[in-house]
Order: sequence, then C-alpha cells, then structure tokens
Amino acid sequence: MEFVSIRIKNFRNFEDIELDLSNKNIFFGLNDVGKTNFLYALRYVFDKDIRKLNLLDSDFHNKKLNKPIEIVVALDISDVENSDCQKLRAQLKGALQSSHNKVYIKLVAEYNRSELLALPILYWGGDMDNLQEMKQRGYLYEIDYVFNVIYIDSYVDLYSLFKKNVSQLIRNENDDDKATLANIQKTVDELNSNIASLSGIKEFERRLTPEYQKFRDEGISVSIKSEIAVKGLYSNIIPYIKQNDDENLYPTAGEGRKKLLSYSIFDILSDESAEKKINLFLIEEPENHLHKSMQIALSQILFTDSKYTYLFVTTHSPFVLYEMDNVNLVRIYSDRKINGISTFYKVPENYEKARKMLNRCLSEAIFANKVLLVEGPSEYMLFSKILSVIHPFYEADGIYILPVDGVGFSMYFTILDELNIFNVVKTDNDLRKVKGKDTYSVLGFSRCNNYINKKLLPTKQIQENSISAKRDLYNANKEKLDKVRSKYKIFLSKVDLENDLDEFMHDRLAELLKETSPVDYLQDAKHYHMVELIEKLSETDCKAIYQHYNFACLKEVAE
Repeated sequence: MEFVSIRIKNFRNFEDIELDLSNKNIFFGLNDVGKTNFLYALRYVFDKDIRKLNLLDSDFHNKKLNKPIEIVVALDISDVENSDCQKLRAQLKGALQSSHNKVYIKLVAEYNRSELLALPILYWGGDMDNLQEMKQRGYLYEIDYVFNVIYIDSYVDLYSLFKKNVSQLIRNENDDDKATLANIQKTVDELNSNIASLSGIKEFERRLTPEYQKFRDEGISVSIKSEIAVKGLYSNIIPYIKQNDDENLYPTAGEGRKKLLSYSIFDILSDESAEKKINLFLIEEPENHLHKSMQIALSQILFTDSKYTYLFVTTHSPFVLYEMDNVNLVRIYSDRKINGISTFYKVPENYEKARKMLNRCLSEAIFANKVLLVEGPSEYMLFSKILSVIHPFYEADGIYILPVDGVGFSMYFTILDELNIFNVVKTDNDLRKVKGKDTYSVLGFSRCNNYINKKLLPTKQIQENSISAKRDLYNANKEKLDKVRSKYKIFLSKVDLENDLDEFMHDRLAELLKETSPVDYLQDAKHYHMVELIEKLSETDCKAIYQHYNFACLKEVAE
C-alpha cells in the first residue's frame, strides 16, 4: 500500500491545497504555517478518537461556514500481494471493483448552525466520482476497523499514556499468576477488613447513623467499608529506571527520558495491533526535550525500522532527518496565503555510505528561505563573515550558506528547486587538461550548461591554462554569463575565490596578510589562511567585497 496524495479544502488555515504523499513524509516550515493542522487533517480522516469530537466553526478556513470542509486521501493498492492492500480491499468490499488500483477516502463536513458544529461524514471507493458513504456503528466507521492511528504529540505525557494503556500493556496470562492473584485478593480482603476496623471509621459510623435516622428512621445503620480491589491492581504503578548493577530505583524525571520511554510504549502498542490493522504513525516535533545525539538515534529508528512503514512527521530539527531515505519532503510555507509543495527524496547510491553527511547539509538547507550553495569551506567562511557584517541577522532571516564539498551542486539545488526554496550557486571557472592533447576543456562553462540543461555557453577547448586565459574567457562571454546569473541564479567566478578577491583588492590583501602574493598564500593551507584573513577584514573591506561584481551572489541572497 502506498500513500499517493492529499487534498484539503476549507480546513483551518488551508483554503485549498493538494500535495503528493508517500509512505514516509516529513512536514517542515516556519512556525504557525499549518504543520500541526496538516496532521489534524489526516487524523480527522483516520483517527476515530479525534473524529468523534466533530468539527467547530474555528475548523473552517476563515470561518467560511457556507462551504464544507473536504479532505481527500488517495492510496495505491495495486500490489495485491501486500498484506495491507489486502486488509483494505477486504473492508471496502462493494465500494471497490477488482479493476481499481487506487482507493479514495473522502471526509466531508458541513456546518450545522443550529447544532453549532459539523459532523464528519466519510466516503470511499475506487472511483473518485462515485464514492460510497461508509457505514457507521456508533462513532466507528468502517475505516476504523482497518487503520490504527498512533499520534505522538510533542509533549507526550508518559504517566497518562502508561495508565491509559496499562491493561493492554500488562497481562497476567501465566498459570502461576492465578495463585499469585488469589494471594493478592486474600491480602486485599484482610487490608479492607483492617481499614474498616479502625477507630476513626467506627466513630464516624456511630455519629453518621443517628444523623441519617433523623431524616428517615427505617431500622438501618450506616457502615463504612474499604473497597480496594484486585481490578485496581495497576492503578498506582509507574515506570522507574534501574541502573545495571544497582538495585536502587530512580524516577523517570527527565523530559528526554520520559519521551524515549513513551516511544517505547507506543512501539509495544503498535505491535499489539499490527496483525489486524494498518498502523499509521503521526509524530509531532519528536526533537523536543531530546539532545542532538538522541535525535540522531531516533532518526535511525524512524527511517530504518520496518515498524514505521507509514510515517508522518513534523519537525524543525535537521538532526531528526540525518537518516532519512525514500521520504517525501513536504514544505508548508506562507507567501500571500498558506501553500505547500512536496518532492520525493532518495539518497543516491554513491552517497549511501555517507548518508549522514549528505543529509546533514541538505536537512539544514531545507529549513531556510534562501540558500547560497558554495564549493567549500573557504567560500563558506568568507561569505559568512561578509553577511554577518552586512546583515547581522541573516541566519535568523532564513539565509543559509551551504558548502557542497566540491562541485556536487545538482543534488542540492534540484531538491531545493522542487521545494520552491530560493537558491543561488557560486562555482569556479575551472579548466581541465584534455588527455593526450595540449588543450584544456572549459569545465566551468560545461558545468553551467549542465545545470541549466542548455548549451548556452561555448564549450570549445582553449590552448592555455592560466589566470589571464580564464579572465579572457569570462570577459568574452560576459553577456551570456550575466544572463545565466539573472535567469538561472548561477554565478560563475571569473577565476576562483582567491583570484576574484585579488583582482580588485590586491594591495589591501597584501597589507592584511603581509604577503606579496596573497593568492598563493591563501591557496596554501586554505582553511587556516582564510581564517587569518577573515579575522583581519574590516567592515569597510566586507562592504567592498559585498558591492563588487565578482561577489554579486551575496546580494542575490541577502536582498
């Protein structure tokens, strides 16, 4: 079974939105754009516990009560061998024909002004234009016999969760338990008897009976008894922590520890229903109260454990995404209205061994509004310094600089483009010697052509590999390169970072670094020498770099 799409109309802050889904979905975006509301849209379709609360006027977009709320989820059930597809097909019965490979589940809620609420009505079937209304038994719909929603909010209460489900979590089915329970019952009976014999209780009985007889003398007396019962056996048990090689018990006081224990309990509960039902995990901000290392550990469980086959997660944390693979990235954002866009993300095979490195960079970038993609740490350090001077709160305003460790830009800007996240590429004007020839391929130009998927820049080989040859090549094609800048947001260096700096501030670099050849110095031990330069750059220097044509990429993301 595969989730295909969802459409939400007139629900909370969603006027009309349609998004692709997959079986693992990550919802992200700024605060108050509707990530939680998106989960609630899914809950109203699949979760009986939230659906039975009905919908209020505040659930209608801008309180447009004359229009119904509509939520439609599409599922692919073409894999007839899949057990979850079989469960769904068996429950649909006449609403699905054998030729149908998709199931549409639709919720409609019309506001009743006299009742001051809207009752959710569910429909389903294999033909979107001819859905059947689901049958109801009490507040349960047919769908509730197929799906089990496990909703984990960001501040899950461990003790409430434990007490609510204790009878399901702890069962006494061993033969030895019968004798133990009989002994407990005997002890409880003795305890009840001892409580009832206490002088305070006897005195209360003595005083209460005549007071009652004032109202009605019917030859009775009042007796006070204790009713502690075996059925309340687990009413006061709570989980504690026990260290290895330590017999002492420690309370689960830390919020992080409570959250991990809660996840463990949810896992056990999901196992209980997995055979009969399809478990859907809806998890809200799992990073809350968890240290970075525990967020990464949780990421590994969420994206590799087969238990989480159907997963919907909202998050603000890149660490939760370190192990993501085969997931649908869903960005909820606000321009003039709440909108959304999604794209499927799979880790490329050549990155599989370095998944964390790739995901770390990408997951940090997708939380930004604007991303500047650069080749390496030197660009990152210099540009961070300049932006921090020009725009001190650039990171808070959603501007992010992402080094791609070389020239592997396409993996990043493809995902960013699909998520409608503004991005700019800054790359070097590289040349490469052609094997067996005394010529050089214009690697930087070819790279730009590949990125824009057009042969806009010439790719004829040149005879010389020098700084002046690169500048001449750039200047001869400046008009086309400016078009690549303005239309495609790809900024090719005239030469490279160090030479482009040296072109207009050679004397200043020589003064700051006390070197006659600043380029050679910066390119030798690049990391350390760039740090040295950054520490010495003045505010005036930073503004000069920011305003120069060679580094116009900075203005592109900052203004």
